[in-house]
Amino acid sequence: MKKLTLAVLAVAIMGATTLAQADTRKANAVASWDAKAIKDTKSMLVVTPLKSLVFNYAEGLKGFNTQDGAFDITIQGQEQATDFKLTSKIVTDKLTRAADDSELTVGVKWNGVALSNSTDTTMVDVAAGTTAGLDFLAQDGAYNGKERVSGQGIFTFNIASAKQAGADAKFSDLADGYWDGDVKVQFTATWEGNFQ
Repeated sequence: MKKLTLAVLAVAIMGATTLAQADTRKANAVASWDAKAIKDTKSMLVVTPLKSLVFNYAEGLKGFNTQDGAFDITIQGQEQATDFKLTSKIVTDKLTRAADDSELTVGVKWNGVALSNSTDTTMVDVAAGTTAGLDFLAQDGAYNGKERVSGQGIFTFNIASAKQAGADAKFSDLADGYWDGDVKVQFTATWEGNFQ
């Protein structure tokens, strides 16, 4: 009787082991892209982001990745212009999640200088000789010509800070999840000259 019980017990253990080995685990993830289509070839200033931004938390670094965000910029040259300036400032920079009232602030930098939402950052100033990264706009015959001039520039984006229920929070203390929102930068182009 004892031998029979042991044999049944051994078969039961082997059967359980076999079932555990036959288990299947599966995981799915969904990637999302914002999509829109816009064409503008008439405005004096057109700025087009060339890709969307996705920030992922790097657990080992306890922070989010930094991204280069390229943009295409076009100006309509203004004949008789003697000076040209291009400035930018942040309009919106928050990513939110309603489930737990948490918020991320996106930082934006131009050539290492952080953009602000209260003051303009100079990107091009022909009179002052400031053209870094957008030299093609400041060339003679570009800003003061009669044709449209286009090229690309690059901002650096990062998740600069976080808040939880209105208070500053560490990235590592935030609950897992998804934040979304818009990052908007306003560009202002100014031509000076004797225009007719």
